[in-house]
Parts: sequence; structure tokens; C-alpha cells
Amino acid sequence: MRKEDIPIIVVDDLQFSREVVKSGLGKSGYTDIRTASSADEALYLLNQRRALVVLADFWMPGMNGLEMTDLIRRWDENNDRYTGIVLLTAEDTASSIVVAFDRGVDDFISKSASQFELAARVFGAGRYAFQQNSLRERMRHLSNQFLKMKQNSLQDSETNLPNRAQLEAHIESMIEHCNTRGGGFGFALIEVSAGDNELRPGTLKTIANSLQLSLRPMDMVSRYSMSTFAVSVHYQDPQAFSIELFDRLIENIRRHTRQTTDQGKTLGISIGVWHGHELDPVPTVAEIVAHAHQASAPIHQ
Repeated sequence: MRKEDIPIIVVDDLQFSREVVKSGLGKSGYTDIRTASSADEALYLLNQRRALVVLADFWMPGMNGLEMTDLIRRWDENNDRYTGIVLLTAEDTASSIVVAFDRGVDDFISKSASQFELAARVFGAGRYAFQQNSLRERMRHLSNQFLKMKQNSLQDSETNLPNRAQLEAHIESMIEHCNTRGGGFGFALIEVSAGDNELRPGTLKTIANSLQLSLRPMDMVSRYSMSTFAVSVHYQDPQAFSIELFDRLIENIRRHTRQTTDQGKTLGISIGVWHGHELDPVPTVAEIVAHAHQASAPIHQ
């Protein structure tokens, strides 16, 4: 890491002190140096463009260096970043040092320190801040990768529908919802086949789109297995639910696929339905799926 790569903000209410520090840092090889006459101005500059190091006077009128440190630390936490903070003071006392470090200051240096010591302390704070920010960036990248992997693990790649794992989690949430807030839900397994042939991606996508377009956004369509789709429908009022809904889904599949695959093979469709309201006893996911499997019957044209 080069000194030229460390952006610095020097904060002091005395112009002479600011210029002395800026000049000393400049002679030591630092080039990105901004100055502020108050903590408020420093915070404004920091929000305009980040700095790796803030070098500030301990005692300033208005907001002092420790109060400014508190604000920077809170802002850093909210923005997942890190800023190195070095405080300058004419009072090099043990009590001041202890207080400064307890408040989150990275380093503490006397105003009487040499130009070389000041430059070295700033470099140390800048290097630490750079390492912290690099670590945060790697953690964000890993978190994003994990979220993508998790999303992919819950999604069927051929149809972009939720897969079986996500379906089962959804049914569990529906059971919990009905248990605590009432209502009920219907569940259907729809198996579509083309004789001994596998369904082609084009046909699978057409069926997926057909089912999605036939339901409300709050309902779920998923791919349960290679040739089986699952539909979960929630309802609050049992009078508003009709098993004929699933018949309409079959009609839509027939209409959109024209009852054949993209190779012209005749489609066979079977469906099994489970539905329940005010669940008592409370079924498990496996019991609901097993019931739908057992109830499955072919749809004759």
C-alpha cells in the first residue's frame, strides 16, 4: 500500500496547525489531504468522499475529537465501512489515552511528535482501515454468493419455478398460518407426461407459465419432480374456495400446450388434490403430499 493511496482529512480549528500537519504529511509522501476547521466540516467532507484516515485535534470548540469519533463510528457501522481515526493533543496524559481508545480511536499522538512519527502513525491507521474495508468487501461478496447459491438451490433451473425444497418450506408456513390465523389451503400435484418420452424444456416452460398465469400472485406454483408440478392455494373463507379451481388449471394447460408436447406427442395429465380448513389434527407436509399422491387420477379427454 502506498502513501498516495491513503486519503486523509486533517481537522483542527486553528488554521496554522492544519497547515503545519498538512505540510508535514505532504513532505512525507501523502498527496490526498483535505482540511477542515471543525468536526462538522470534517463530517461533511467525509460524506462527500470517503477518507481512510481522519487526523483530528482532541480539543476543538463545538464538537470535540471524541464526539466526532462517536459519530464516525456510528456512520461506519451503518454503512459497513471503517475509517481510521488518529487524535492529536498537547496533553499526552495516560487518562486521555485510555478514554480515547475506549471511544474507538485507532491511535493517539502528541502535537509535539516529529513529522516522521506522525507520518508513520497515519500510515498504520490507513493500512488498518484498508484491511478492514477489504475484509468487509470480501464478506459482502461471500454473502452475495451465498444468497445466490441459496436462491439457486430453491429454484428449478428449467422452469424458474420454486423447486421441491422451497415448496415444502412453503407448505410448512401455510400450515403454521392456518394454525395461528385461521383459513385453509388447497394443494394439488399435477403430473404431465408424454408416454415414454421426457418432457422437453419448451413444454415444461409452457406448462409453468400456464399455471402461473392462472393463479393469484400469493399462490405458489412449483416443480415437484421431473414431470410433476405442485400448486398451493391459500384461502381465508371456505366459501370462497372451490376444487373446480384445479379443473381450470388443467384446462389452461390443455389450451396453452394444445395437448401435445413440442414434439407433437400427446400429453397425459393426472391430478391429485388435498385441501383443508381449520386444520385439526394438524397434518404434516409429508401427509399432505402423500394424500395428494394417493388421490391422483388421470384426466380423461
